Amino acid sequence: MLQDSAPSPLIAAIIIPVAVALWAICLILAFGLPDYYRQLPGKVPAFYSAILRRNIVKWFFVTVIIQNYWLSAPYGRNWTYLWSSTHVSQWKIALLVVLFFVIVWAGILRLFAILSKAHSWILPVFAIGLGAPRWCQMFWGISNIGVYLPWAGGPEASALIGRSLWLWLGVLDSIQGAGLGMILLQTLTRMHVAFTLIGAQVLGSLATIAARATAPNNIGPGDVFPDFSSWRFGEDAEVFRKIYFYLGLGFQVLVCVGYFKFFRKEQLTKP
Repeated sequence: MLQDSAPSPLIAAIIIPVAVALWAICLILAFGLPDYYRQLPGKVPAFYSAILRRNIVKWFFVTVIIQNYWLSAPYGRNWTYLWSSTHVSQWKIALLVVLFFVIVWAGILRLFAILSKAHSWILPVFAIGLGAPRWCQMFWGISNIGVYLPWAGGPEASALIGRSLWLWLGVLDSIQGAGLGMILLQTLTRMHVAFTLIGAQVLGSLATIAARATAPNNIGPGDVFPDFSSWRFGEDAEVFRKIYFYLGLGFQVLVCVGYFKFFRKEQLTKP
């Protein structure tokens, strides 16, 4: 029993080189940076009171708490969907990952790099307008609606199309993350951005702990991501009466409403 439960040697073969590379980067940064980077930053008068006056900072913290509470617990299950198909070879899915997260991602970044030369606000506004791509991705991946697509023409085509949509939503989520980061850069100074990101890490960790203990989806999709594929036309529509489904979705939409409200008011450079 103990031998069967031992981790695979493949995990060690992957993790150990990564750990060595991270330690190497750490040592290079520790001993290779010039003295300029070792000096203490200057003092900022009324730093914390200034932070508390910025609505965009407070809303960023609210966003982190909302997203981590509702979406962190089933995050691993969501990624399991990508590699769980028994009808498609793993190398085909790996090619899809390269297509979306390398080629498509790079192309979109290039497009926004060109557009941002004339309109610096276009990426943040586009990111806000995306709505809740991470919620959509998780709903597709863990609620069973993306497991089989009967209209696709076969099990393999269904798996490929389902994973392609999942990856596309992942790309949109990455774009939204970059856009929200640009909102901070366009509304705050560097020191305020650094404090905001560090504070968000702490609050996000606390929200993740709270989600694992109390969230409606702490050990599975639960009522936050109900299985709509189990419903048939003419049957009782109990699956559509899951209050946590609407609460989870409503909070994700609320995040975008808040950013729309505060971004324009606190933007440092306006067209």
